Amino acid sequence: MDVFQDDLVGLVLVDFEFKEVADKNNFDMPDFCLTDVTQDKYFAGGMLCGKKYTDIQDHLDELGYKNIA
Repeated sequence: MDVFQDDLVGLVLVDFEFKEVADKNNFDMPDFCLTDVTQDKYFAGGMLCGKKYTDIQDHLDELGYKNIA
């Protein structure tokens, strides 16, 4: 779980890992997760580095993400 601070305060990403593709395909996302960003380039390794919440807010709004801060 990544809980961001400073310029990205309020953003929380939860990472789930699976040993088998079948496990991933049968996974029911918990209610506290708002959307699946598995293939989303905005959240790929290092892409958030140096960004502010306002830099990614439009994209988060499209996904239905609500800031918890």
